[in-house]
Amino acid sequence: MAEHAPAAAVRSFWSGTLTFGLVSIPVDFYAAARPRRKSMKLVDAEGHPLGRQYTREDEGKPLAGDDIIRGFETEDGKMIVVTEQELESAAPETSRDIDLYRFVPMEQIPPSYFVRPYFLTPGNRSAKAYTLLAQTMERTGKVGIGRLVMRGHEYLVAIIAEGGALRAETLRYYDELRTPQDVGLPAATAAPKKTVQAFEKAIDGHMAHKLALHELEDQEAEALQELAESKRKKHTDVIALAEAEDEEPEEASGEVVDLVQLLRRSLGGSAAAPAAKAAPAHAPSPPSARTHAPAAKPARPSRRSTASDLEGKTREELYEMATQRDLSGRSNMSKAQLVKALASAD
Repeated sequence: MAEHAPAAAVRSFWSGTLTFGLVSIPVDFYAAARPRRKSMKLVDAEGHPLGRQYTREDEGKPLAGDDIIRGFETEDGKMIVVTEQELESAAPETSRDIDLYRFVPMEQIPPSYFVRPYFLTPGNRSAKAYTLLAQTMERTGKVGIGRLVMRGHEYLVAIIAEGGALRAETLRYYDELRTPQDVGLPAATAAPKKTVQAFEKAIDGHMAHKLALHELEDQEAEALQELAESKRKKHTDVIALAEAEDEEPEEASGEVVDLVQLLRRSLGGSAAAPAAKAAPAHAPSPPSARTHAPAAKPARPSRRSTASDLEGKTREELYEMATQRDLSGRSNMSKAQLVKALASAD
């Protein structure tokens, strides 16, 4: 098995606020999954990365960036041109809130609806409220359903408590999933008893009381990494890529009021439960003195990274960041190109 380099520090790529009722809990998002390490890109015979160029299908003539717009294809094969201004007007309203409008039992969400996992950590001064929400949701087996606007797109999201921590799972929309009938699955029929017993015996021969997680290892990626490492050590087919220019980071600031006492009330806790630490003198008055006033919102923190920060990451980690930012052409970018694109996009 190939040895892996120490993983770079994982960084939050999105910050927002979990809300329901009058409760407001700042949280930071961290990707809980990495891209597969077998990721490869197209190069020329000398190993140099290739760029992508758009052309007209009927002419093959290369197009400049200003000549490229978006089109919506209708079911009857017609193309409706949509301008950037029209796209902006149809885009979801920018928000840093995840409004949990429904809580349901975990078993009510079919596994096929889950898309991508994230970890949530408590934001500014929200550790107590975060812990209380996680413990309450885990004890009751409830999952919060809400909507999240990220990178200009709206996502359905399930907030799940597990082991005292919160995680988020983006969800597929209802009409994205096919049914067994859609793919022509035949109706179930009764199988002969002898055949059923034979299948049961075959399954029992592979039974285990516990899943060994190492069995889920990506063997293809391991073999590819060993091959690449072997060639690197032999200095065979190794191409040095140009370094990206550095950039100055932006500073982030923001302050949020932690409303643990309000959270306890919303979750049905005792009125005698301990209150949160006193808010700063300039903070809004307590909920009891206001009429349905929303909790203070955190200022949007900067997510800008310098090229030197990004250089410390692996190509896979950079690709994950590019995926979250929906950078065009990311699958064909080298590490240096990803660094440059991410640094300029932030």
